[in-house]
Amino acid sequence: MFYLFGTIFPIASYILQIYPRIFNKYFGVDVWTLLIEINLIRKNGHSVPKRRIKKGFIIDGYFDYPPLFLVLLSFLPKKFLFNFQGFISPLFDAMLNIIIFFIVYQMTQSVVFALVAQLIYTTIPVAALENSALLPRSLGYSLFMLSFFFAIVFTTSGNQIALVASIILATLTLLSHKFATQSLFFISIFFTIFEKNLYYIGILLSSIVLAVIVSRGYYINVLKSHVRIIHFWIKNRKNRFAHQVYGNISLKKNPDLIGIIYKLLTKLAPVTLLSANFWIFSIVLFLILQPSFPILINKMVIWIAFFYVFGVLVLMIPQLTPIGEGYRYIEMTTLPTAIVAAFIFFYLYNSELRELALAGYVIVLVSNLTIIIFTQKKAIIADTNRSLTGDLTKMYNFINKLPTTPRIMCIPHQITTMTVYNTRANVLVNFDVEGLQKMSDFYPVFKKPIIEIAKKFDINYILLRENFAKLKDLKLTNSKVVYRSGENLLIELN
Repeated sequence: MFYLFGTIFPIASYILQIYPRIFNKYFGVDVWTLLIEINLIRKNGHSVPKRRIKKGFIIDGYFDYPPLFLVLLSFLPKKFLFNFQGFISPLFDAMLNIIIFFIVYQMTQSVVFALVAQLIYTTIPVAALENSALLPRSLGYSLFMLSFFFAIVFTTSGNQIALVASIILATLTLLSHKFATQSLFFISIFFTIFEKNLYYIGILLSSIVLAVIVSRGYYINVLKSHVRIIHFWIKNRKNRFAHQVYGNISLKKNPDLIGIIYKLLTKLAPVTLLSANFWIFSIVLFLILQPSFPILINKMVIWIAFFYVFGVLVLMIPQLTPIGEGYRYIEMTTLPTAIVAAFIFFYLYNSELRELALAGYVIVLVSNLTIIIFTQKKAIIADTNRSLTGDLTKMYNFINKLPTTPRIMCIPHQITTMTVYNTRANVLVNFDVEGLQKMSDFYPVFKKPIIEIAKKFDINYILLRENFAKLKDLKLTNSKVVYRSGENLLIELN
C-alpha cells in the first residue's frame, strides 16, 4: 500500500501543468501540425502514410517525423483529441514522476526519501512548462532519461537486464522525439570518451539499427530530416530568434514574448539557465561536500554537469545555435537532478546544517513554484500569438465561407498549421523538413517584399495578427482588408 504514496506528487504535478489550459484551451504552435499528422495516420490505419501530403500545404511533402507519439495518439478519436489535447503530454511527465519514486525507493528503501525526490522533480520549472501543449517532448525526454539511467546502471553493475532495457528505451527515444535523440547522441559520445567505455556508443548504435528495423526503414527518413533541419539553421542561425517581419530588433521593441524570453536566456546564460532548473545547483554542493554516495549518483552528477555546461555553450556560442535552444538541454537533466538533489538534502539534513538545509530547500521550492505560475500566466494563459482565440475562430469561419479555396500567407508564421487544420484554405507552409529550403525568402524572416513572394506562390490572401506586426509595416499595394476579427485581419491581394 505504501506505493500509493508515490502517486501524490504526480497527481499534484499533473494538476499544476494542466490548469493553464482551462483558461487557454488551444495554446501551442506545433500542436496543430501534430493534430494534422495524427489525423492522417488515423485515416491510414494507424500507420505512417507513404504518399505525398498536399491538402492544405502549398509546399507539400512526405512524413519525416518520429512516429511513436503520433501513432499512439491516432487511436484516440479526433474530436476527443482536439478537445483534450492540452491534458495529454503532462500524463507522460506524471508517469516519469512515479518511476522516480520507484527508482529512489529501490536505492534507499525509504518512502520519505522517494517522496522528497518526487517533490523536487515536481517543482522543476522546465519540466512543468514544457508540457503546456500537446507535444512529444515529455514522452521523448522521459524515454531518453530512463534509457540513459539504465545505461549507467549497466556500466556500474553489469546488470544485463539494464542493458536490454537501455537499448529498448533508446530505440523508443529515437522513434519519439528528435531533440531527445540528439541529446542521447551527445551524451553517449561524451560518456564513451569520459569513461573510455564503448558500451554507451554501442547502445546508441544498436538503437539506431533497431529503430530502422522496427519502422521498416522509415526511421532513415527521420534521420535525413534531422540532418536537414540542422543544416537549415546553420544557414539561418543569425535569424534563429528574430522577428519574422522586423528582424533582429531590440528587446524593448519586440512584441513577441517568447522571442524576448529566448533573447534573455542568452544573456548571462550560466545564471539564466539555473532558472529553468535551479536544483542543478545541488551538483555544486556535491563538489564542495564530497559526500560518499553510490557510484550511480556520481555518474548522475556528471550527467547533469554535462548538459548544463553544454546548454550554456549552445546559448553563448552563436555557431552552436543550429543544434537547438540551449535551455532545452536542461530538460534532459530533470530525473538525475531530482535524485541527486534529494541525496544532497538528506546528507545535509542529517548533519549540523539541518535547519539551513531545510530553509534552503523550502526557499528553492517556493521560488520554483513562483517561476512556474508566473510564466504560465504570462506565456500561456495570456498568450494570443500562439493560441486559437475566439477572434481567430471567427476569422476561420469567415475563410471557410469564401466562394473559392483561398491561398493564404500567415503572419506570424506560427499560425500556419493552425490555419490548415481549421480551414479549407491552402496555406504557405511546408509539410516536411525538405520543404524548409523553399521558404528561405520569408522564414524565419522576410528577405524579399511580401508582394513578390505572394506572386511566386500565387497567394491571394494574407492573414495578419496585428499584435504581431502592423499592416502598414507589410508595405502592401493594391490590397484591401475584407474581414477583421479583433487583432486578426484578412487582406485580399489584387
